[in-house]
Amino acid sequence: MTSYAQSVDMTDDLQRIAYCLSAAATFVADNQISHLIYANGGELTETVWEPASGETIKEEEVGSGVKDGAPAAYVWYSNIQGGEEYNVEEDEGFGGEERMVFSVTPENTFIAFKYDYEEDDIWKEYQAGNISTVTALHPQSDISAALTPDGFYLFFMNPSGKLQAIVRRGGEDWTLEGELPAAAKIGTPLLAEVSQHGIILFYFGVDDTLHYLRQGQQPGRWEDHRVDNIVVRTPVTRFRASAVNQDQEGQDEQNLNIEAYVLTDGRLWQLSQSNEPIDIGVVDEGILRKNNNAQNIRWISRGCRPYYYRVTYVIRYYHYNYYRPRPRGLCW
Repeated sequence: MTSYAQSVDMTDDLQRIAYCLSAAATFVADNQISHLIYANGGELTETVWEPASGETIKEEEVGSGVKDGAPAAYVWYSNIQGGEEYNVEEDEGFGGEERMVFSVTPENTFIAFKYDYEEDDIWKEYQAGNISTVTALHPQSDISAALTPDGFYLFFMNPSGKLQAIVRRGGEDWTLEGELPAAAKIGTPLLAEVSQHGIILFYFGVDDTLHYLRQGQQPGRWEDHRVDNIVVRTPVTRFRASAVNQDQEGQDEQNLNIEAYVLTDGRLWQLSQSNEPIDIGVVDEGILRKNNNAQNIRWISRGCRPYYYRVTYVIRYYHYNYYRPRPRGLCW
């Protein structure tokens, strides 16, 4: 991956998007350093690079035991205060960093890896409670993660082709939630975002149209919304989408302005709710070759950029004690 990143201009916004979407998962840290996860030959590897220069900082193995071409989700947060403030025994991660990568085994179950800061500074397989036995996934399922005040969510497609989530609200074990009210296309990529209103889960439906699920006012209730102008009829590899105005005061939550960059059939497209689709160019192993008419295209707005809102997430532990992790960036 090093030669690819160093051979092109990574200061170009769209080239950076193409490079990130070509990985199984991307985590853009709040210092703009990008962490890319690749799945090949049953192994996950991490490439860490600095987009402005295109320089690869390091490459290292995350772990093995995943299926070839497996999906992945990257989570990284820091705890801003320790458990000693609440007079509880120190739990893993109190007052420190947590970095985890979730993926899928050849048996279509979840597998987790965690970065060991305390002993070896390497990735290790992580026995995250009952995560390997709580559910099975569809063979073509993607996965996406979200950390919220309500808990830690992992979204996936179940063996019946329905979207679902497992949630960890305290301790180590995960709970299987009910099926979500979505008619998702088999194999659709999933993208979870968190705003001040809750989780937004983007996916492509059986109608080839971008949809998003949004948490309703009642606990456990989800509402499905269709983005009529974003339609992709070829298989989608990965995409980046954002509700541009989701945090504007007084915004009608039923009519969010959606924009997206979609990698499909080896090409990168710029799509929005209000404009015609634009074919940006061909993407080969993460390298974008722009069409002549796309040379001056830039990101539509901040909505698809890696930006960071300062929200304090509160995860309940031991029924009455709390710690507050802060996300260290944005997971693509």
